[in-house]
Amino acid sequence: MVYLRLPNTPFTRSRPGSFSLFRFSKSNASRFYMSQTLAQTYYCNIDAEPLHRYQPGGYHPLALGDVLKDGRYKIVHKLGWGGYSTTWAAKDQEEDEYVAIKVSVSETWRSRELSVLQAISVLPGRHFESSRLNRMIDYFTLVGPNGTHDCLVLELLGPSVADVVESYYRDDRLPAKLAKSFANQALQGLNVLTLVSRRDGKSLAGNVPSHIVRPAQFRKRDILQSSPSIKIIDFGEAFLTTNVPSTLHTPLPIFELVTGQPPFDVTMLTPPLLVQQMMEFATDSLPSRWQMKWQAMQGNLLCDDHSYTLQEWLEEVYFDNNKQAEFTREDIAKVGKLIGRMLKFEPSFRATASDALSDTWFERG
Repeated sequence: MVYLRLPNTPFTRSRPGSFSLFRFSKSNASRFYMSQTLAQTYYCNIDAEPLHRYQPGGYHPLALGDVLKDGRYKIVHKLGWGGYSTTWAAKDQEEDEYVAIKVSVSETWRSRELSVLQAISVLPGRHFESSRLNRMIDYFTLVGPNGTHDCLVLELLGPSVADVVESYYRDDRLPAKLAKSFANQALQGLNVLTLVSRRDGKSLAGNVPSHIVRPAQFRKRDILQSSPSIKIIDFGEAFLTTNVPSTLHTPLPIFELVTGQPPFDVTMLTPPLLVQQMMEFATDSLPSRWQMKWQAMQGNLLCDDHSYTLQEWLEEVYFDNNKQAEFTREDIAKVGKLIGRMLKFEPSFRATASDALSDTWFERG
């Protein structure tokens, strides 16, 4: 996940003068999350982490004002949540600065992310490209009613790129200059990661928080008036070369940074249609080892009278008449060639982050 870096800029509260804090209780109403291990049912009507995950193996119950690690870190607001963690803004009372604390679910104790962050932390500070990665400041474990949790103390940054696009841009995409800059910075961060991997009602139960907190929001328009930079913050799916997973999910969304939408409509496409579209966009052929599976899938494939190449679809999406086009057709042609160098079925044929950084598209600002 890519976040804007806002030096010395504290997070803002959801509403001026107050934190957004919602209390929840037990109920038999239809709006609830069912827990498989708890006898009671809990509910809360805001968009937040699923409450049924507050059970052994799941989230640790935290509240505003809680102090962690012998009083060093004081929780001041929630920043967000995911399937494997909740993330909180906290005041480091020793260093007198704000930090972000990512508290993992206990089922992922001693997570792969911790190993990756520890590898990143030993990179030389002078390594320019490593500044594109969020560094781990501290680490500790927290024992609670739901188990033992990794707590990763990280730099406190600004909003995600996706949130910035949604909040500030009508066309749902970044201006050309920012899209190009952010793509370049993300590649710099990924290039470092490649180097790292090569080098190595009734009272509530105690395991559920009594309040659920709406994540903080960033609403200051001046965050984009300077030259914002970005950092890669989420290493939950990263890995070391000594622990390579059997399936890989490590995309760089240059297509989405430029156009404001992903190249594939995965919400509407069936698996056969998705594979067909991938074959149209990829710049190499489907490997022979997958041909039999593809032939079996084609029995469920509806004929499509019109298909697009990657370049045709990129131009179709970017030069939409309802959106302002800042890149020229020459720019978009270069973007298409860059994406095409990476969009290959065979991993060994794909351009590396270092290869992409030397692409002609990045030669001028």
